[in-house]
Amino acid sequence: MASRHDGDGDALAGDVVHGEVAVEERGSGEGVARTYTYDPRRYLFDVQITGVVGALAAVAGAVMVATGFLAFFGAIALVLGLYTAFNTFIAKCYPRVASLDEEYLVLESFGRRDVYRIADIHRIQLRENGKSRSIYVRFNGGGVLRGRYFIGCGDMYDENGQRAQALYDALLDLQARLDPENIRVIARKQAMRATARAEAEDAEPRPVSRRHNRKKRRT
Repeated sequence: MASRHDGDGDALAGDVVHGEVAVEERGSGEGVARTYTYDPRRYLFDVQITGVVGALAAVAGAVMVATGFLAFFGAIALVLGLYTAFNTFIAKCYPRVASLDEEYLVLESFGRRDVYRIADIHRIQLRENGKSRSIYVRFNGGGVLRGRYFIGCGDMYDENGQRAQALYDALLDLQARLDPENIRVIARKQAMRATARAEAEDAEPRPVSRRHNRKKRRT
């Protein structure tokens, strides 16, 4: 784990670098980083409030188990609440800000910045939701405290108000490059080919029947 340094050599707290290259090299490439921020209102309800409710549910569940009052349901509330609160506030799995350029992917949540050099990502596990444009991803196997993320690309926007479709596509492309035999990658390619064929067929002019031509001559 290394700290990010600015031009004056002062460490910026909260930055975590994954890989061998320090973050001060970020931005030296030809690509320009695109930054996407989760819609504040959606982040409040989808992540922050949900995390707080999870923590409260865990406390209530623990009390129910300890007192024997509906202990079974208390145990369920304890497990689910702990899982939700842990992922939100400790593992910080829900990035509020994501930045991407040709060299680096940066994910920020609750004061922590996880920086990944794309060239150092050698394994990616990914599950996408095409309707909501959200992704659950693990980098290099992931871990308990970092390396796994729920990225809500459908609710993230750049400074011009453009949705984070480019980030969504980049992660899918990275999985296709690193794991071309993955069943999801294969299914995605087949769906794209089917869509392309359907569009090509719709674009082709339909042949005019002889019957139609005869009708035209009569008129």
